[in-house]
Amino acid sequence: MKPNLSDRSRKILITVAAVGLGNLLAFFSTQLTPMHPQVSFDFSHLATFAIALAFGPIYGAVTGALVSIFPYFQFGVQGIWGPVAGLAIVVGKAMTGLFCGLLRHRAPAFLAVTISYIPESAFTMAFVWVMSFILPADLVTWDIASSLFIEGWAEVILFSFIIQSVTHRRVIETAVLMLEIFIIMFLVHKEFIFSLLLLLVITFLTMLLFEITGSHISKRRTAAEDESESPPKP
Repeated sequence: MKPNLSDRSRKILITVAAVGLGNLLAFFSTQLTPMHPQVSFDFSHLATFAIALAFGPIYGAVTGALVSIFPYFQFGVQGIWGPVAGLAIVVGKAMTGLFCGLLRHRAPAFLAVTISYIPESAFTMAFVWVMSFILPADLVTWDIASSLFIEGWAEVILFSFIIQSVTHRRVIETAVLMLEIFIIMFLVHKEFIFSLLLLLVITFLTMLLFEITGSHISKRRTAAEDESESPPKP
């Protein structure tokens, strides 16, 4: 069934607002956490994930592309990639929005967010590898590639925690988590990023374990209830 005009207009307006918020988050996060001229925390994907989970893959892809406007100018036009090659930033973020939207009904929110970043992560690493042959050797270094990989995954796992808290309407927990994230943003230095990522991965795996065991327990409880409610055999 086709969505009516008012429903589509509402989704478009919310998406436009999310795009504005995403670029604002990108501006503040990149200014607060510079780790390298080409690497910093970029919180724009919070808007991407929120829209993709709410409205699906098309809106997610569009939001991912549009929230990359500020990062594109920051790291593409004004950075080492340039205005043409820098468009890879837009493509990568759109990919994440697309895949997150496709996974929204197939996995828990935190898992959909995390898995959806895999294609962008692989695309980014392939892009950096190709650019290492095009740009001067001293511009594209292993330091940039590893920092992009670690910083990107640290961000996404943080986002998965935030979105999982929001979808479960844990308002206080989400507020505390956001405060902790901003404290980390101010305190973390480049040499501590790997340790941060390792800690987040461990926490993510713990959440996944709880999700699997909780689902298994729920299924067993439902089966037991169905069995107890079934009429006795004559």
